[in-house]
Amino acid sequence: MTDRLGRPVIVVNTLTLRQHPDYGRFLLAHECCHHTLGHVANFKKELGHVGPQAFFYIAPELKRMELEADCCAVRLLRERHELDGIEAGRAAMALFGPRPTGAHYPTGMERAENILGCAAADE
Repeated sequence: MTDRLGRPVIVVNTLTLRQHPDYGRFLLAHECCHHTLGHVANFKKELGHVGPQAFFYIAPELKRMELEADCCAVRLLRERHELDGIEAGRAAMALFGPRPTGAHYPTGMERAENILGCAAADE
């Protein structure tokens, strides 16, 4: 999302950051990647907004964007030697198992395998 001036905004639960700092690093990297990869800007430009009502139109792209943002987060964390953050992201996604991780999102297993694949590709 962006603020009223068009600046990137990321909203996270601070409790998650405090209780699970390794996962919090993955989560923040993932959300930053949505901005740096242009996911937010592209859909905002095309639709005039990004919000719950837009999901109907962007649903076909959500799976791809989530997997891209996960891979980008792996690269960011690897560059910073934050390997615990990568593993925490993989583990958090694996907990979903065969269930989607959100509306129109990949399953937990798809995301966990994607994270492993991205981490292996960066070695």
